[in-house]
Amino acid sequence: MQDTKLVVRLPNWIGDTLMTYPMLLALQNRGVDFICLGHPWSKALFSGTDLNIVTSAEIKNSKWCYRFYRDYQFDEGILCPKTLSTVTPMRIAGVNSIGYHFLSHKRINYNDDVHTVENYFDLAKAFLKKDLLVSDFGSYIPIDKKSVALGQKIIEEKIKGAYIVICPYATNLHKGKNKEWPFWIDFCAKYSESKIVAVVSESDYARCCNDFPEMLVLSNTLAVSAYVMREAKLVLANDSGAMHLASFFGANVVGLFGATEINKTRPWYGSYKVGDDNEFISVSGLIAELQS
Repeated sequence: MQDTKLVVRLPNWIGDTLMTYPMLLALQNRGVDFICLGHPWSKALFSGTDLNIVTSAEIKNSKWCYRFYRDYQFDEGILCPKTLSTVTPMRIAGVNSIGYHFLSHKRINYNDDVHTVENYFDLAKAFLKKDLLVSDFGSYIPIDKKSVALGQKIIEEKIKGAYIVICPYATNLHKGKNKEWPFWIDFCAKYSESKIVAVVSESDYARCCNDFPEMLVLSNTLAVSAYVMREAKLVLANDSGAMHLASFFGANVVGLFGATEINKTRPWYGSYKVGDDNEFISVSGLIAELQS
């Protein structure tokens, strides 16, 4: 198996890519030499690790992926996405794949009753042919030294003191429901325990400055943002890539749920809050729980 040339096709979303980390650790732990293929932001996520990450903006181009698999002459591939467009170029390139799609050479059943981390971990178990425990591969993702230094400078020069972080936005709907907690503005007006700092993506920066005109809003690289989150007293986030970023980099994160499935996407490290009947928790309810 150590002579097998393996490629791991990472997921298409930041949160899902983070949730592959225990799987990647299991492969490393067993001495597997592999290359990860991911979106351009994947390298930033794992910049503090020694994972071999190849990224390209062409990753959704089937012809480009086919040439990549062919030129590297991989023997086997692990497919994290479940789509036909992902499995097809690997199959045409003659790479034996392990994945969830029925066209994968070795199809793995996706279990809707467990966490997404566990489903990705099953792919490593299938490749290694070992009945491993995901709990044996619990580790935060390390942050590279340059990002730590930049994060420290931001905290010292801009934040100046104890703080909590909010991540008030989330992309896409879940089964027609908005994943964003609807009470962020009200919460920020009523919460007085600590300074509040917003950490958002570049695409959400202008929106956040408009929604929270008196708040410090930060938009940095993923690794720098992860450091700012890790050093905060608390991180509050929707079920989003930001929540998983905080979780896998060791922040004290609380996910706010009310539209998505807690059993599948709750913070792998951290906690979550939800209101009655699995609806979003109220502002008063959240503040009371945070103060208890």
